Amino acid sequence: MGKGKKKKKAELKKKRLQKIKLGKNVPFTLSNCPKNLKGIKNRYEYKINVHHCQFNQAKFFNIRYRSGHITQSTFKNANLDCVDFISVNLKNSKFKGTQFKNCVFMNCNLTDADFENAKFENTYFISCKLENLKNFFVSRGVYILSHYPQEQISNCLLEKIILMSKNEKLEKFYILTTESKRVNFWLLHLLLRKYSEDELTKFFHKLLYSNRKQFYTLNDYFLSLQNYYKK
Repeated sequence: MGKGKKKKKAELKKKRLQKIKLGKNVPFTLSNCPKNLKGIKNRYEYKINVHHCQFNQAKFFNIRYRSGHITQSTFKNANLDCVDFISVNLKNSKFKGTQFKNCVFMNCNLTDADFENAKFENTYFISCKLENLKNFFVSRGVYILSHYPQEQISNCLLEKIILMSKNEKLEKFYILTTESKRVNFWLLHLLLRKYSEDELTKFFHKLLYSNRKQFYTLNDYFLSLQNYYKK
């Protein structure tokens, strides 16, 4: 690498570090990496850009990916536990032998993705682009949702969620709400499959005044609800 390129690379790295120190989002970008990459845990990745990379046998836990691209990459025999993919382009990625547990794919582009020998446990595909999927079979542990939820939600529950949207310890990463502070009815619907409106309202009220935990994924809500109601 020439001196000019090294200098430019050092300047970009310095700018990224400065933004990180200021608390600003710095999207992770990587392409054509020759090394096999490890997984991550307890992270929020916004507008990630990863292309032609390998995550073979990597472990991902409690991660939320939103509005990014992870294309033409391989996750052979990887383990994805409690991972949310929200509006992520996963076109041409390979998930051969990958294990998915408590994962959510929502508004994702999965065109030409390969799921050969993949295993699923409690994994949802919501309004995803599923054209030309390879080796994908709907089996136990896989849920495909395409019809918008029709539940009539009480104003009390909706008000609690809107209040939560203003609490960064709860909705900093837009799990039950959107950037515009609107309720994400799809993910609320998943909670309502197991808990009643009254249970959620009571629990959310408690969170608003006592929570000290950072929520990263939808499964964080499920775990906290499970501990609260001992279901």
